[in-house]
Amino acid sequence: MWFALLMRLASRIHEPLVAARKQALLSRLSGQVLELGPGDGVNFRYYPPGLLWTGYEPNRWLARRIPLPAGATLHTSPYTGQPGAYDAIVSTLVLCSVPDPAATLAHLYRSLKPGGSFIFLEHVAAPAGSPLRARQDRLLPLWRCCAGGCHPNRDTEALIRAAGFDIHTIERFHLPLSLASPHILGVATRS
Repeated sequence: MWFALLMRLASRIHEPLVAARKQALLSRLSGQVLELGPGDGVNFRYYPPGLLWTGYEPNRWLARRIPLPAGATLHTSPYTGQPGAYDAIVSTLVLCSVPDPAATLAHLYRSLKPGGSFIFLEHVAAPAGSPLRARQDRLLPLWRCCAGGCHPNRDTEALIRAAGFDIHTIERFHLPLSLASPHILGVATRS
C-alpha cells in the first residue's frame, strides 16, 4: 500500500511534466493494446476511443482504483497472453522496478505482433561517470527500498535493444526529479 500511495503522489508531480509527450504518442494507438503497470489508470486520458485495452497491474491496491472503460480487461496476477496478440504495448515508468527486466522485455517482444509498436516512457540511468550517476549508484539500496524496487540507475534503453526491439524514435530529456531526472521516451517495434 505504501508504494501505491507514493506512486499516486509522484504522479501528481510527474504527469503535468510529460502530458504533452504522452498525448502525442498514445493518442495514435489502435487495435489490441497491452499496458504494463497502468498504476491507477493515469494513461486512459490519452488513449483514443475504440482501443481493445488489456492491463497488467500487480499492485492490487492500485488495481482496485483503476476506472476501467467498457471492454477493458485488467489482470493482477502474472499475465502471459498469446504470442503476437498485441498491436501495441505501453510501458510508462515501469521498467525501472520489474525484478527481471530482460525477461519482462523478452515476454513483451513475444507478445507483440510483428511490426507492432512498443511505446515507452521511463526514467533511466544518468550517463556513466557523471555526478548524477554516482549518486544513483550510491543511493540505489535506499531508493529501491523506499520506491517499490525502483532502480534509478537502470540502462533501460540498452535492455530494450538487447530484447530485440528496433528503436525507431527516442527522445532523451531531463525533468526536475532528483535521482529520476533522466528520461527516455520512444517507439520501438518487433521486427
